[in-house]
Amino acid sequence: MTMWKLFQVPATHIDAAWKDGACKLGEACKRAEAEITPDQLKMLLSHGMRDLVGVVNTETGATGWAAVQFQTLPNIRVLYVYAIYAPGAAGPECFRLLADYAKQGGASSIRGACDEVIEKLWTRRFKAKRLYSICEIDLKAGDV
Repeated sequence: MTMWKLFQVPATHIDAAWKDGACKLGEACKRAEAEITPDQLKMLLSHGMRDLVGVVNTETGATGWAAVQFQTLPNIRVLYVYAIYAPGAAGPECFRLLADYAKQGGASSIRGACDEVIEKLWTRRFKAKRLYSICEIDLKAGDV
């Protein structure tokens, strides 16, 4: 069985983690369609406005990264995933580690905005359910 370990990177060490591979979260930023750039995400992480967690395979050294934040909503506390880059680290074992991290932080669920591909993956692998959709109306287009 593959051995994975989850770790949290302190805000003071974001630059080092970025050089060690967390920069791959920039790939996730591309899915956000101009919502955030990789440099902006790095800034949020280094200022402690988001948390950087990673998973590492203790046998191969493979890593996955996620930018997350605990959110306290009126009725629940959730771990919100803002960006994730985890090829080869998106299986049940890694998500169990993320779920344990969420529970240790007092969360009762994990949430994240997903495109259709990630939604299907999370639904199939982790029994995620769609809560709602986020729509955007481009005011520059003049269609309103």
